[in-house]
Amino acid sequence: MLLVLTASFDGTSDLLFEQINEKAFRFNFDIFEEYEVELTPSYWRIKNPAGLEITSETASHCFWWKVTNYQAHEDDFVNEEVKYVFREIYNWFFHRNLVKGTPSDFHNRNGKIHILSVAQNHFPTPETFTGWGFKKAPNLKNKNVVAKSLSSGLTTTNHTLFTTAVDVNKLNPEFPWYLQETIDAEYDTTIFICNGKSFAFQRSRKDLKGLDWRSEQDFKDTKQWNLRELSAKENIAIDKFCADLKVNWGRIDFLERNGELIFLEYNANGQWVFLDYENKVGLVKEVCNYLSTN
Repeated sequence: MLLVLTASFDGTSDLLFEQINEKAFRFNFDIFEEYEVELTPSYWRIKNPAGLEITSETASHCFWWKVTNYQAHEDDFVNEEVKYVFREIYNWFFHRNLVKGTPSDFHNRNGKIHILSVAQNHFPTPETFTGWGFKKAPNLKNKNVVAKSLSSGLTTTNHTLFTTAVDVNKLNPEFPWYLQETIDAEYDTTIFICNGKSFAFQRSRKDLKGLDWRSEQDFKDTKQWNLRELSAKENIAIDKFCADLKVNWGRIDFLERNGELIFLEYNANGQWVFLDYENKVGLVKEVCNYLSTN
């Protein structure tokens, strides 16, 4: 039986459970109190409010999806304790090579700068600088520059730093900056990887008000992203990049200029449903088939 570690109001998980052709058990982080949980060094057992159970004897594989995006309890200590239990259960599968997708701590172990160093062996990449205590970023001198977030974390006022044009000469050197040269491009291209298969989509940057499509994404508009064919050369580069990172799941973001893909980042557990919400190209079906296979 497949165990999905997620949250009760996650729309992606809702969609998967509507279509998945496999016995599956959903363990929702945000309503953990509604479950019975036993975890010992020898076995574990989870029982949901409907009386259904999954155990270390009946479980076959596990998928972690956006668990830590949610809050389990208003008390931070309780929240962290429950999160620890979820990680323990996930690690039970991980150490038996029974996980699907990319481990939730992938970016903690790899990081954007390391991923860029791998990507530059296969794609053009923008000049990048990360650090603080500098007067000027030496490799970005005389270039137009954007600032990004390394962690995608929120500020104390619940704001997010999207890609923003900045003047390097005016930056506070005491702040930890993640900077890249500005790439002028006609399209945003994103490629979703599922079990070694690539689903490529692109959207025009013509009508963007800013630099980052994420701040303007309309998830109800299914026509924003169009299917894009990949050349044989592009497919080879993607396969080699994934092989070097040892991944078979995730989303790769590019800027496209004059038909050339310029690598931006790899998101180990990026959202993907918005690319093919109505399953017109079979993306949702492919994910369901992938998760249904032990």
